[in-house]
Amino acid sequence: MQRRTFIQALGAAFAAAALPAAAQTGAQAGTVGRITLLHTNDTHSRIEPFGPGSGPLTGRGGIARRATLVKQVRKAVPNVLLLDAGDVFQGTPYFNQYKGFVDYRLMSMCGYDAGTLGNHDFDKGVDNLVAALAEAHFPILNCNFDPKGAPALAARLNPWLVKAFPGVKIGLTGVGVEFKGLVSPENHTGVEWRDPAAALGPVVRHLREVERVDLVVLLSHLGYDRKGDAIDDLNLARLVPGLDVIIGGHTHTFLEAPVKVASAMGETEIFQVGWAGLNLGRMDLAVGSGVKVASSGTAVPVLA
Repeated sequence: MQRRTFIQALGAAFAAAALPAAAQTGAQAGTVGRITLLHTNDTHSRIEPFGPGSGPLTGRGGIARRATLVKQVRKAVPNVLLLDAGDVFQGTPYFNQYKGFVDYRLMSMCGYDAGTLGNHDFDKGVDNLVAALAEAHFPILNCNFDPKGAPALAARLNPWLVKAFPGVKIGLTGVGVEFKGLVSPENHTGVEWRDPAAALGPVVRHLREVERVDLVVLLSHLGYDRKGDAIDDLNLARLVPGLDVIIGGHTHTFLEAPVKVASAMGETEIFQVGWAGLNLGRMDLAVGSGVKVASSGTAVPVLA
């Protein structure tokens, strides 16, 4: 990326993601806690930028450029989480050759704090997924897969995670899409799918009532709006009270900013930023007295 182009893109992202002045003043006075969420979804083994002949995608993306953006944000603001909503595997010769190992290794080098699983992450079977996850030096979150028949994978899955920063405590969890029609039975041997709304209810209650978190963030690989009976992020936000943020994947939906959905406990913000690492999602949230008081978000393009 040319230096001027990179600085312009980063500066525009900072401006778009700036919190309202009242929240900024409160943060300076020590009464408001702030958290920045950076996120990706459906990166699909896109390690390098798109090559020549890719039309408008030519030269875009690439994990090295993403890592540079992440590093710049972490230098600019103190409390940052880097998250992924699944489908790390499948899509380029890198996956054919390395079967996901290089993806998780590079994500670890980027400093990811947590991720979840998508349907394509099972494309080489459970044993391959477990082996590749040895390169993932961050928690994998999921509460609606039942891996009782796959103990090695069970040891890597966490139903929830708590991350504490000055003034704000974040609870994170994850859900995955139904296997039927997407993952062949032999590729998810020992792992069964459960209804995500039913699985999420007790986890959200635990995070709020026992862990006493200020914000609940869900990493979802269900899809933004699937237009049918299958559960997706839009109806999940209405079904499960207590979700502040849904970072989504699966449908490769590009949203320029988070979409707000009314829920039983206020609102849930849903954000998904396309696919292939073309964009890095950014959300800035402020919390005062355990309640979200301000938020903003933008999709930061990963440019050449």
